[in-house]
Amino acid sequence: MLIEPVALSDFFLSFFSAALIILLATVYAALYAWSKISGRRKFELAAWLIYVALLICVGVFSYVNHFNDYWLLLSLLMVLGYGWMPRFIWKLCAATHDADTHHSHQSGDHHD
Repeated sequence: MLIEPVALSDFFLSFFSAALIILLATVYAALYAWSKISGRRKFELAAWLIYVALLICVGVFSYVNHFNDYWLLLSLLMVLGYGWMPRFIWKLCAATHDADTHHSHQSGDHHD
């Protein structure tokens, strides 16, 4: 439960950190996917650096908004989800688009 509302002086910091959380999570996922597609380690390193910045933004957001108890747990789960979901999604996409799972379709085959 929120104990104190966000002070008006902290409102901008709260808004800015929330926007950065969304932006950094998107950039992290994109860099992670690009590192897998291109096979370049520098994109994976950049993704981890962005993730560290994301952790900092979540910490700032939680502090400014006076999160405690289950709100802190929710923030932790959110940042862990942002970190691991791109990996799970990549594994799912790789498994479903594996060359061994494709079947050759002959002309005349009908699929509903």
